[in-house]
Amino acid sequence: MKIPLLQVLSKKEHKLVNGYQVTKNSVIAHEGDVCENIGIIVSGKVDIISYAFKGKEMLLNSLKAGDVFGNNLLFSSDPIYRGDVVAKEKCVIAFINKENLVYLLQNNQDFLNLYLQAQSDFGKSLNARIQLLSFTNAEERLFYYASKNDNIIIFKNVTALAAQIGIQRETLSRLLTSLVKRHLIKKEKGKITFLKKRR
Repeated sequence: MKIPLLQVLSKKEHKLVNGYQVTKNSVIAHEGDVCENIGIIVSGKVDIISYAFKGKEMLLNSLKAGDVFGNNLLFSSDPIYRGDVVAKEKCVIAFINKENLVYLLQNNQDFLNLYLQAQSDFGKSLNARIQLLSFTNAEERLFYYASKNDNIIIFKNVTALAAQIGIQRETLSRLLTSLVKRHLIKKEKGKITFLKKRR
């Protein structure tokens, strides 16, 4: 996949970027680590995960090729990761340290524009995630998640979807059964279509 942030770099500027292959389930950064680089996902998928009381896993964000992580921390007064950054599959990550990032932002207008766009997109994604997790009712949370996906959810399995929206698998399974019986959703293999919208 072509990554716009990296495509606008010259050959000389590419030397400021360090690329690494990361194996599936590897922890790229641990919760509590100091952020010293931004990471640009060249290929693969990455999750940012935190752990609540008693070790309950909470998905903070899911990132794909083209997305950036660490960008909201690098220039912070408290640049500490608030969750583990984990490769969900084999990944290639391009890292840029603070000094090199400042150089690129100052000297490459195209890179600056794309970086600011990535910052804005990350902020919107994070805000949507926070709003999702603010719903304590599982049904409201599911309908909110659906509304952000044109009322159609494509999912690998119930376990993965439960993690994505931050509820227990058993709770989601019971909820989906109930919604089908109430004719509020149509459930097919790997796809849920919402028949009625929530305001």
